[in-house]
Amino acid sequence: MRKHSSIRPNGNIFLRNGIIIILIILAELCMIFFVSTRLLLSKNSEIMYNIMLSSDKNVLKSSVDNVIRDISSTEELLKKEGKSGEEAKKIIQERLYAKVHSNKYEDGRYMWVNEILDYSGGDGYAVRLIHPNLPDTEGEKLSTNTSDRHGNKPYQTELDLVNSSGGGFYRYYFKELNSDKITEKVTYCRLYKEYNWVICEGENLNSLEEYEAMQRKDLLPYLFRANLILMAVVLIITMVAAGLFSRKYNRVLVGKNRELRTIVYRDDLTGLYNRGGLISHLDDYLSSDKTRELTGVFMDLDDFKLINDLYGHVAGDEALRHLAGYLGTAFPGCLIGRTGGDEFCVILRNRPPEECERIILQAINGERAFAFSGQTIRYTISGGYADYPSQASNREDLMKMMDSALYAAKTAGKHAAMHFEPEMMNIKREHLGFNVRSMVAGLPGAVLIYQAEGDERILFANDDLVRLFECESHREFLKYTHSSFRHIVHPDDCEKVEQSIREQIAYEKNSQDPSKSTYDDYVEYRILTKKGKVKNVMDIGRMVHDEHFGDIFYVFLQDKEKLKKHEGKPV
Repeated sequence: MRKHSSIRPNGNIFLRNGIIIILIILAELCMIFFVSTRLLLSKNSEIMYNIMLSSDKNVLKSSVDNVIRDISSTEELLKKEGKSGEEAKKIIQERLYAKVHSNKYEDGRYMWVNEILDYSGGDGYAVRLIHPNLPDTEGEKLSTNTSDRHGNKPYQTELDLVNSSGGGFYRYYFKELNSDKITEKVTYCRLYKEYNWVICEGENLNSLEEYEAMQRKDLLPYLFRANLILMAVVLIITMVAAGLFSRKYNRVLVGKNRELRTIVYRDDLTGLYNRGGLISHLDDYLSSDKTRELTGVFMDLDDFKLINDLYGHVAGDEALRHLAGYLGTAFPGCLIGRTGGDEFCVILRNRPPEECERIILQAINGERAFAFSGQTIRYTISGGYADYPSQASNREDLMKMMDSALYAAKTAGKHAAMHFEPEMMNIKREHLGFNVRSMVAGLPGAVLIYQAEGDERILFANDDLVRLFECESHREFLKYTHSSFRHIVHPDDCEKVEQSIREQIAYEKNSQDPSKSTYDDYVEYRILTKKGKVKNVMDIGRMVHDEHFGDIFYVFLQDKEKLKKHEGKPV
């Protein structure tokens, strides 16, 4: 009994030691697994963070550069119209103020403008001109001695960039509104030297960090299951388990990286490549020996803003999705991307330029239509295209040529596709800004456009009409008249004027050629200005039918008192 009992403890010790060794091996493997997982996750997160940061910085730079171009072209146009430098600057500032304060961004992104007073820095070196996030501080003086939440001096950094290269990227820390949270912001600034304006746009980096944390969270369940498989297999043979773990881990990580790359390079709305994704694939095409030639075309939806204004932004999004689907059908097998707003790009690879031209013209031709909320919304598209390598030798030149050709098509009247020609580089972009407001600016009288039905909503009023009512701005005029023709006419004359107009239009319809679609009226009545002055006006109107607004009136008004002053003048 004594001998037998002496063996059992040794067996128990051996079993216990074996279990301990197995547990130690498992613990070491788990520790190695989790350490390597964290390292790989950290490296993967760093790569994805840098990719997203690079993409967002491109967006910021593109947005500011576009504003700079708009300011420059608008300034040139206004000077051609006879505006002085100060008048042009004031108009541009008002438009920029309205644009910046009305734009809606995501991820804490917004634009602001500072005006530099002293390029050497110091207290009062600049004034905050426009800031939609802190409107109460607009007009305040700025100092390069101001520090952020980490002791950095962002205004000094911004001024150094402006003085050295005209602009660039920088970062700073700030406390979020209505919160004690400290957030880092990446900003791109650029100087518009003519007005000493520094145009800036920034984005909070916490959104990128949150996205990166979300992706890391998505990876963890895969890695956890891989760890369980590893530990179960190691109980049989450690080496086999290690091999299975390695293959499983690599498949999960590579697949997830591919998924994340797809997310970064895809447009959420249309499912097409975004600008970054399209440029990445285009660069691959251009660097590949398999690419003999290609044609690129920029296309956009004509009068896209009108769809948004008439039917809402949901309809605008549906129009973009519809166009994306149509492009996939019209250009099968081609590289297609949405490069921003309503602009799309298609790359036709290894096809003769003549064949590409035929496909592009066929795609542009005709009218597209889609159903939305019981209505049929129609639209057309314009395009500009160029060839590689017969015209462009690199991607940058190719995209510039495509862009110039697209603007040429827009200038020529839209709903057209144009092949790049060298003289297109000289087209002035401001020509596209010619609209009703600029057309009627020189008319000698007040112009009013309003809807004939319903509340007779005012659609347009020129500066002369605003001055006729002794208002300081269009906003004040619309507020004073309640944006309705009924408040244009003196209250005591309104019913009589409305009846006269109805009778004249009815008479015109009954006596005129049925094939005609315009009807004229003439009335005289009184108006009451914002300052309480009564004026007698002459009203010459014409009713036409518009496919978007229904029946509308185009009206020309003249102050009768001013007309009398012109009587008897030499002709």
